[in-house]
Amino acid sequence: MINNIHISFDLDGTMIDSIPLMKLSWKNVNEKLNLGIGWDAYKKNVGLPFLQICKNLGLEKIEQEVYDIYFGFNLENTDKIKPMRGLSECIQWIEKNDISWSIVTSKPEMTTIKILELFDLKPDVLITADEVEKGKPHIDSAQLLISQLNDKFDKIYYVGDTTVDHLFSINSGFEFIEFNSLPKSKYILNNRSVVSNLLDIKSII
Repeated sequence: MINNIHISFDLDGTMIDSIPLMKLSWKNVNEKLNLGIGWDAYKKNVGLPFLQICKNLGLEKIEQEVYDIYFGFNLENTDKIKPMRGLSECIQWIEKNDISWSIVTSKPEMTTIKILELFDLKPDVLITADEVEKGKPHIDSAQLLISQLNDKFDKIYYVGDTTVDHLFSINSGFEFIEFNSLPKSKYILNNRSVVSNLLDIKSII
């Protein structure tokens, strides 16, 4: 293991299994606003900032209303979120070895904080969608992360589960670790490590 490293994590689909709640939240939005935009259309955009998802789905004119309903339902139903395999063991290993770590997520702060409290996650740095003008895969979040770290690191790893996360890593100069084996994008030729249990990260770094 390289001594001077930092590990940064995506949140949704990487540290927590929030897909069931996302699906319910989107169903609730559709029922309240009669959007007629199914879950499959939304799911294709998972990983992007929520307001970008709204733009991609043609909902710019009502994006604030969609945002309020979606995340209001999220806040009321965080008990439906489950941890990903190896989450607690991975964090214990990180803390035991004094490894610097962070979370960079496309979620807003209001729901992120509640999730961190739910799973007792205390990253050294937290970057949410509210803090940057352009979310992943743009480098704004990476630049903000680096500016908030207390040290310069020889290598920064980013652990994520989507093509957006992989592109974010490439754009930011981070080494990508993919959580779960997803189909490789034909546009991404870079090799990357893949884990299905978060604790397996220790065998890579």
